[in-house]
Amino acid sequence: MKPKDKARLLGLATLAAGLLAADAAGAWYGASWNRPYGSGAMTYDRQSMMRGHGYTMRSLAAMLDGRRSFDRDEAIHLASELRDGLGERLLNRYAPGTLVAGSRTAPWTWNHFGAFEAYARGAGQAADELATALAEAPDSGPQAAGTVVPRQPYGPGRWAGRHRDVIPPAVFQAYGRLNATCHACHGQFRGPRW
Repeated sequence: MKPKDKARLLGLATLAAGLLAADAAGAWYGASWNRPYGSGAMTYDRQSMMRGHGYTMRSLAAMLDGRRSFDRDEAIHLASELRDGLGERLLNRYAPGTLVAGSRTAPWTWNHFGAFEAYARGAGQAADELATALAEAPDSGPQAAGTVVPRQPYGPGRWAGRHRDVIPPAVFQAYGRLNATCHACHGQFRGPRW
């Protein structure tokens, strides 16, 4: 065998041994979000829940700013999902002091857990206010002070005769509080992926 071929074979053997060692280390330590137990499973569950909250907030925002037609019943349902997923339910997904690979929870969250808890409870309260404001019937149509009729996102055609609802200003205020609370909490307690 030529020296050049021996070097290639040795390089491939070293690479294979390295991959086997990395696989064995991965099986021993493993990615925390793949383990069905402990704080890794809690982190995965929390990340899935927060991702769902993000989708829900984007859906509500699209309805409120007219990028999507406003459906009051769906908006109430989305706000109720947020209300049920924030507050105590969110806090139950944070085991104090856990730092897990793949988590974006900043390490200082555990030192300032009281402030984090206040943000979680405040977000739950703001989501409750949003659901309540959406459930209340608008005053007297588009002529009432401060009400908004979202623009029709579609031109003439099959969507042209679709009912346009009136959104009271309390809905925008409650959504703004919820959005601001979420952004403030992420700004302080969301760090880089570990």
